[in-house]
Amino acid sequence: MRRFHLLIVVMMMTAMQVSAQTYDLFNGGHEDAPIGFTVGYVNKTWRTNFDDGVFHENPWGDENKRLHGMQFGVVYQPCFPIGFGAHTGLFYELYISYKNPVVNSGKHDEFTEHDLYLPLHAMWRFPISRDCSFSVYGGVGFNWAMYGTYNDYFWTIGPDLLPEKVSVPRKSQKYGNGQFPHHMNVQWEVGGQFRIKHFQAGFTYSFGATNHDFYEGYKTRQDKINIHLSYVGNIFGD
Repeated sequence: MRRFHLLIVVMMMTAMQVSAQTYDLFNGGHEDAPIGFTVGYVNKTWRTNFDDGVFHENPWGDENKRLHGMQFGVVYQPCFPIGFGAHTGLFYELYISYKNPVVNSGKHDEFTEHDLYLPLHAMWRFPISRDCSFSVYGGVGFNWAMYGTYNDYFWTIGPDLLPEKVSVPRKSQKYGNGQFPHHMNVQWEVGGQFRIKHFQAGFTYSFGATNHDFYEGYKTRQDKINIHLSYVGNIFGD
């Protein structure tokens, strides 16, 4: 009986050792639950499937044009045994676009959007070496446009004789109104990232799931591209 108990203990210790070695292999020598700071470039377009083809546009309605912006935030990506993990975080996105409808008129159009972005992804990490790994992920993302509106603005001479910008919001053109984007956008997402030690570069493509109701009888969805750089590590220490 003692020999049987001893055999069970040896088998458990061996399994734990193999599990630890396997985890270290697939984790690529990285932290179990790294947190990082991210800066990225984002752009998006609104896609409508008409009967005669697909139409892509930016907030001005320009065909095959995209809205460009920047992204800042915190990424959290815990990794579990055999390479499985999660990729999530919370990010702020800023989009600004200008258009001059009449050249040399002094009048311009301005579009501004402030977003919060929350990704919820499952992740799989492939080790390349002790300090180098490649990951793929996929899941769902949520974009909330906290503020998105169109403005007319003019340049005038202020009281101190310096150029001054005067902005006039277009109340009829605001997010949530008919034929303009909704505040919430839900999207299916896939992406990948490459990490060397604490530095990480990645790419995410988002396929819009929300219908923004630009055109009656047709569905308009928002697609997004995200290219980001991160510094990740165990910020809480050992």
